[in-house]
Amino acid sequence: MNFKRIFLLLVPLIMFLGIGTMISNIQSDYADEVLEAHGLTNNTRYFRTDSDESISSFLRYLNKNYAHHQIQLHFDSNYEKKQVLVWTNHMVKSLPTETGRYFSPDDFKGKVSFAVLGPTAKINVLEVQNNKYVVLGRNYYSVIGTFKNYPQVEMDKYYLSTGVDQLTAQDQLRNYRIVIDSTPYVINKIAKHYHAKLHIPSFVQEHHRDRLSVLPNILMLVACVIIGILSNVVLAILMKRQARLTYLRGDLLRNWVINRSARTLMVEGVCAFLAYIFLRCHAFYSAYSSLSIALFIAWLMNVIAFCIMLYHLMRKDKKVVKTTRRI
Repeated sequence: MNFKRIFLLLVPLIMFLGIGTMISNIQSDYADEVLEAHGLTNNTRYFRTDSDESISSFLRYLNKNYAHHQIQLHFDSNYEKKQVLVWTNHMVKSLPTETGRYFSPDDFKGKVSFAVLGPTAKINVLEVQNNKYVVLGRNYYSVIGTFKNYPQVEMDKYYLSTGVDQLTAQDQLRNYRIVIDSTPYVINKIAKHYHAKLHIPSFVQEHHRDRLSVLPNILMLVACVIIGILSNVVLAILMKRQARLTYLRGDLLRNWVINRSARTLMVEGVCAFLAYIFLRCHAFYSAYSSLSIALFIAWLMNVIAFCIMLYHLMRKDKKVVKTTRRI
């Protein structure tokens, strides 16, 4: 009996590890897509223009007419193929970095541009007193972060912030492919203003085709939850059988069941905590809160399943006893 209980207590531990692994896989897949998209969403479109207008003037136009709309821009250089200028008027989605950080809104407001590098970016980098700088001609850009390396994603580009008052905004729009992420209404209005035709980036088309790629991970996650619930149902049945062997009655039996149940559920809680510690050290999560919430919910579902089953068995026994006494 003890061997069976130990085995059934190991099942929740395996379940917690499985749930955490599936969540990590889902978030890693999503992170890969975000990296491939450079932080942009499926609304993203791009256009080209022959306008001699500067990037700085373009950004002033956006600030004047669309200050209350969330807009994010990537300027892909026609000449420096691995260079991307980034601008946004809102909080950008934080992309997974190996060191440092991704851009924040303040990086686009000042006069100084910053750089974020792909792990395989081939660019002239100068290191001075543990600080890295991208060197482009006579200009130096402080490196604030380096992306994580994902083999399936092209990561040999480097990203520079741009803003109205920054040096990177002095070039002309005609020298860039303008990638814009906002609402369809805003994107269409801007493209119309510049008499430009909108196109769908390849990463958006690929994401539309592969958007069900996370389905196997979701199904596995659900399977782990179901297995955990079933194991707790079996644990409740075994505990009820063990309670019969004690020949206890009344308050003694109730206290015995409560104590054993509390110990069992506490052990499962410890299993969930150990799984959290292990997964946090060995798996990728865009936010650790998602892991802790998922494990807590899974543990809570196990507790509910165990208590409901045990309560059902105890009531069933009471009815049998009452029926026997009447006879």
